[in-house]
Amino acid sequence: MDITAIHQIFLTCTSVTTDSRNCPQGSLFIALKGESFNGNAFAARALESGSAYAIVDEEAYAPEGDTRYIVVENSLKTLQQLANYHRRQMRTPIIG
Repeated sequence: MDITAIHQIFLTCTSVTTDSRNCPQGSLFIALKGESFNGNAFAARALESGSAYAIVDEEAYAPEGDTRYIVVENSLKTLQQLANYHRRQMRTPIIG
């Protein structure tokens, strides 16, 4: 899925979160990885807690046919691209 399509999904969501313990209703969960955790493992919990969609980068965590999961190559890179794309859509000058 390209960043334009992901941005369209983002626009339907109430917020973006990377913390499965705090998933407001209708939010977009983005599964990030760290040294001691794999956010993909928490995607199902995020959806159960209220997220509308979950971006994951490991297909094993996305049940086949569940359209709430968006599988990408790299979740962190997708988050960065989404932020950049959204900022460009706003056409606001960036200072600093």
